[in-house]
Amino acid sequence: MQQHSMTCLAPTISAILGLPAPAQCEAEPIFPIVEALAGTERIAVVAPDALGYSILERWRAEMPYLDSLCREDCMLLRSVMPSITPVNFATMVSGVDKSVHQIGAFTDDFRCETLFELLRAEGYHSAGVGRRGYTGAELLARHADIPGVAENNTDAEVERIALRIAREYQPEFTIVQLGSTDDVFHKHGPSSPEVLPTLHETDQRLRRMVEALGREGYSVIITADHGQHDTETGGSHGTDCDDDCLVPLTWVGGAAEG
Repeated sequence: MQQHSMTCLAPTISAILGLPAPAQCEAEPIFPIVEALAGTERIAVVAPDALGYSILERWRAEMPYLDSLCREDCMLLRSVMPSITPVNFATMVSGVDKSVHQIGAFTDDFRCETLFELLRAEGYHSAGVGRRGYTGAELLARHADIPGVAENNTDAEVERIALRIAREYQPEFTIVQLGSTDDVFHKHGPSSPEVLPTLHETDQRLRRMVEALGREGYSVIITADHGQHDTETGGSHGTDCDDDCLVPLTWVGGAAEG
């Protein structure tokens, strides 16, 4: 299976939209995705936090929708170090690692150009959506043109806000963080059967979001910021091991209904 750096996502999105990559980005676009989504005018990245490839492999039968997408089209992204949430969401929208974007916590400010500024300069619009107290709200929504903040701290509210923004504003680029997967993996460990209700709910949420976004003319990229590994007290991440760093990358064109 093809493997690419997390730094490749931003130039891929730029190329799909017919724009140059962010200024400091030296990574190449992922050309098969650019070709597959050619002609897309609006693109959304939906990222279930911590849903690493090893977790998907373990629980494929429990996530039939995401599994079906990955069996059709799937690559791997490798998280930049450290393999934690603010760092890698920052890389998703900048195309560079922490040494350049300088995001170590979601309260930090970018020290480089991001997709948000790039699109703004072209007269396009962006949205960032997530839960209050999470990177989606505190970093992405803070820098996007249209902030989507779920004050009730649920992925259900994130879904509702993301789809409302797509319907009412139709920004050319939207990035959405779903936080419940990371929460439950930390609590129980990603190999625990206790994570299954959250995985079922997330799989159904991804289906609804892809279908609804497709009706609004969006192509959708599904990936994650990092994975997790089991410990004696739950789940953890941050290391350079494959469980922490390899995440699935799949995509659906705007005309697809899932």
